[in-house]
Amino acid sequence: MTRPTFFALAVMTLDGKIAKHSKHESSWSSKEDKTFLRKKLAGCDVIVVGKHTYDVSRKPLAKRNCIVLTRSVATTRRAGERCLYCNPRETDLKRLIQQLGYRTVCVLGGTQTYSLMLKLGLLDELFLTVEPLVFGTGLPLFDLAASPVPRFRLVSIKKLNRRGTLLLHYRAK
Repeated sequence: MTRPTFFALAVMTLDGKIAKHSKHESSWSSKEDKTFLRKKLAGCDVIVVGKHTYDVSRKPLAKRNCIVLTRSVATTRRAGERCLYCNPRETDLKRLIQQLGYRTVCVLGGTQTYSLMLKLGLLDELFLTVEPLVFGTGLPLFDLAASPVPRFRLVSIKKLNRRGTLLLHYRAK
């Protein structure tokens, strides 16, 4: 079986926050970021997303294949044609995705989901939109003490608008 390609999409502030709190929607991101997000999502087979993020964005995500990470199920549980709840502590996520035949996997937060995927070595690429805002407090992109420290290399930087929104593309080393 061919290993799927995993890429993460995230929007963050200048101070590295992806949200003010766990129920905070990403309505603060620019229209250019939203356009990029929709384009990337259109090219993926499945979205791996945390339960809180799925609940906040349920309506737009309902049209896409989703694996929702949650500890509220024993292993996996179908929740409709396009949604599968998965307990990442009890399921080999990489194997599950391969068995389901998915080849291009998009990871959408939050912090726990991004951190888990990084810890499991399942982030091949990162697409980070940096919006010229400062929250001061909030949720970081990653929250883990990884050893060894995962390394990425910068592939490209693109300025998305005149306000200074940047799109950073990284690849795992």
